[in-house]
Formats: sequence, structure tokens, C-alpha cells
Amino acid sequence: MPSRLALLLMTALTVHGAIAADTPAAQTPRQCALTAAPRAVEYPWMSIERWRGMHAEQVARAAKGDVDVMFLGDSITEMWSKPVWDANFGQLKAANFGIGGDHTGNVLWRLQDPAIARLQPKLVVLLIGVNNLNLCGETPEQVFGGIQAVVGRLRAQYPAARILLNAVLPSGAKPDEPVRRRIVALDKMVATLDDGQHVFFHDYGAHFIAADGTLSAENQPDFLHLSEKGYRIWAAAMRPDIERLLNQPRPVQPVVLAPDDVRAFAAAPAGFDQVRPGVAQGRIEEFSYESSITGTRRKANVYLPAGYTAQRRYPVLYLLHGIGGNHHEWPGYVHAQAILDNLIADGKAVPMIVVMPNGRALADDRPPPGERTFTPAHIAGFTAFERELPEVLVPAIDGKYPTLAGGAQRAIAGLSMGGGQALNIGLGHLETFGWVGAFSAAPNLKAAAELLPERGRGQPQLLYLSCGNQDGLIAGSQTLHRYLKEHGIAHVWNVDEHAHDRESWADNLYHYAQLIFRQGGGAPAAQQ
Repeated sequence: MPSRLALLLMTALTVHGAIAADTPAAQTPRQCALTAAPRAVEYPWMSIERWRGMHAEQVARAAKGDVDVMFLGDSITEMWSKPVWDANFGQLKAANFGIGGDHTGNVLWRLQDPAIARLQPKLVVLLIGVNNLNLCGETPEQVFGGIQAVVGRLRAQYPAARILLNAVLPSGAKPDEPVRRRIVALDKMVATLDDGQHVFFHDYGAHFIAADGTLSAENQPDFLHLSEKGYRIWAAAMRPDIERLLNQPRPVQPVVLAPDDVRAFAAAPAGFDQVRPGVAQGRIEEFSYESSITGTRRKANVYLPAGYTAQRRYPVLYLLHGIGGNHHEWPGYVHAQAILDNLIADGKAVPMIVVMPNGRALADDRPPPGERTFTPAHIAGFTAFERELPEVLVPAIDGKYPTLAGGAQRAIAGLSMGGGQALNIGLGHLETFGWVGAFSAAPNLKAAAELLPERGRGQPQLLYLSCGNQDGLIAGSQTLHRYLKEHGIAHVWNVDEHAHDRESWADNLYHYAQLIFRQGGGAPAAQQ
């Protein structure tokens, strides 16, 4: 029987052969990047049963704790030889959480295990993405979204850890092979996740590429996986960075839960955020408007429900994205359209228009490189948007679409940075927004006493707060919840079992959308 390495070699050659013909992969492309799921494909070198066994072994290792350095990824991470591993990482309390064939969705699923989630690593060494390209047939842009999701999950789940984010190592023998070009494009995007504080991107690929751009079979026998010599090269390149990052710990306030930090609602049912056969679908269109704040023409995505007609007037929900996202985050990453289509079809939500803008009011409103994410200039764009939305965007939307006017027919919510914006905007403009929600609000929200200085001044019809009990940013939402509770201000407080991730945001959109625009015990506010 062929060895596992031999089977890997044969698989790699097959996949590279398909790529050499400039097709995405040897199979129909699968959506792997953002779908947190266990292994569902049998490979000659890795059965589903074996995959489950390896995951169980890693869960058992995680249950023992005492892991300072967590190696996370696919077969390239998994296949360190014991001599090379022991020589380089044996004294570091390191543990290997690599499984061959894994893509970003598999890693997202594995990270949800309670034993793995309870780890407290000081450093996570992450290498993932090549199987999204080769086995799932995804584009570099799709794979980047998956890597971004994994990094986000790690940041929220292990707030005290630093992340050594590896570039996807080069594969394909020659520099002009399509797989090499895709990896180069992907790594350029992944490099933007480096923020210099929590996430540190390193490209060790140059150690494997010869002067003429070719790869050596001595280091990578199949021009993908590493030989023992290849692992020694990788270890020698990484080890100084690992030691440096371990010696620069970042203090983080741990998550501390109170007795009332619990769910207000049951978890959303399976498939709530997926397109359901037979369900009438709305549509998303691009809306552009002139901004007097930026002096430029800006864009937003607008969801129109199934059966939309200009002869009917609709309430409007504004959904705001996080600090690294844009107007595509809610429809693309969180699957807002599928959630809303399903709720409206089931009669659980009022047919509504949903505006998903770019919450970065800058002349250049693109997400910046990672090292500029938290700069004052970038943050200023989010602050400026707190003026632009009520002063510019709301009138523009009301002028274009058949909306219902007034705060009772207008809601706002957001995730992370957008959650803080939603609170600042919504509670600062109660005449404009009657329904206010914040999911995993980032620390940009104003102080509670500033948001709600006078109890009698007026309150929204609904104030909805949520966060995950594994989210390192929960403290700000907890503080606001306790202030509201102490001052007798009605609100919803929903603490789910998630981290700072799309699972939490999708689940809370599912619940929030069912509560807004309801009158008299649930009668729809929309008018025919």
C-alpha cells in the first residue's frame, strides 16, 4: 500500500496538473472559506474517519492545557517530523493542531470545540489557505476572506495571544505556474492583516525559491509539501520570530461573566443563514450618493425584499460593518440576505429595506492595510460617518426609495466597530431611529452616561445589546448593560456562546430582525 506521503504526492501532482491547465481545481469549486464545517470529503490519504480521529486526539491534547505555542493549519503544519519539532519547539510548550487537507472552514469549525476554545496560548502560528485554492477551487479573494475569518476568530478567542501569520508557502515547480500566481495574489492580501500589535505577517517563501524562481524537489518533493530538509529550513526561519513574539507579551483583560450574562433567546435554527429552496428571494442593488462630508460619491448596498414594489412603503434598517470591513461585509460575510429572506418568507420579520453602507467616511474609503487599521486617520473616518449617516445618507435613501418616514419606521444596528457606531448614532438621534442594536460593540461606543444622560429624555422602542461569552471585547457591552439595568432602562441583553465572529452576528441579526417594526404585540408596521 502506498505511504501517506506517496498519496499526498500523487494528489498534489493531480491538482497541479489541473491548475497547469489554468482551471480552478480538479473538482467543481466548493464554498469552503467561510463555512465552518467538519471534513466532508474522502481523500486517498485521509479518510473522514481518520480526520475525526485526529480531531479527537487534538481535543484530548487541548483538554490537558499548558500550551504556550499553538501551531494551527493543514498538512504542512501537521507533518513536522519529531526530530525537527523537538529540536526547535520541544522546550516551548508547543502543540500541533494541524490536520492534512484542512481549509479555513475546517479550522473555523475545529476552533469551536470547547476544549480548544479554553486554551490560553501566548502565540498561535497559523498557516492555512492552500487547500482552499487547490482542493476547493476558490479564488484568492475568497480564500483571503476565510483567512481573515480565522484570524478574527483567533483574536477574539485568544485575546492574550499574538498571531504569527504565515504567508501561504509557494507551490508549483516553476514561477509562471497558475498556482504560484494565485498564491502571490493571496499573500499580498493576507499581508494586510498585519497590525503590528496582535497579528504579525511573515513570508518565509523566499527561503524555498531559487534565483530563477523554481522550487527544489529536495525541499518540496511534490513542490507543495516539505521534506525533512524543508522543515529544517522553515524552522530556522521562523524560530527567531517565535522567540521574539513570545518575549513581548501583551496584557489583556480576561473575560469575566456575571450571572445575567446569558442568552435571551435560543440559538437560531440550523440553516437559518443559508439560501432555502423554494423561498422567494429579495435582491441587493448598489446605491450611490454624493457625500458633503467627504466631497466624494459614495456607495452602499441596499436589500429590497421579495415582492418589492414602489407602490408600497417600507421601514428601513441600517446595518453597519466592522473596522476592517466595508459595505459588502453584511451581505457577503454574514449572509444577511439569506437570513432576511427566510425570516420574511416565514412571516417572522416585516418586509423591510435594508441599507448596508460603507461606515468609513473618507475620500478613500477602502479598508486600509492592516498596519493602518487603528491609526487616528482611519478611526476618524468612522467618527465622520456618525454625521454622514443621519445628515446625508438617510435623506438620500428616503429620496430614492418608498420608505416610511419617522423614527418608528427606522432601525439601526451594527457589528463590532459598527455596533459602537449604531449606539452612538441611534441613541444620539432618537427622532430618526426608534430601534437600536449593537452586536459585539467595539470600544468606540461613547460612555453610557453620555449615550443616555437623562432617563426621561426619550428612549428607543427597542435597545438590543449582544456579545459572545468568548469575545475579548465583551467588557464594554457589559458595562453599558449594567448601567442600563441600574438606571431602569429597558433593553435586551443577549450573551451567546460565540466569540467575535460571524456566528454571533448572524444569530443576533436573526433575533433582532424579528423584533423591529412591530406594533401591538407583533403586528407589522409596514403599510400597504
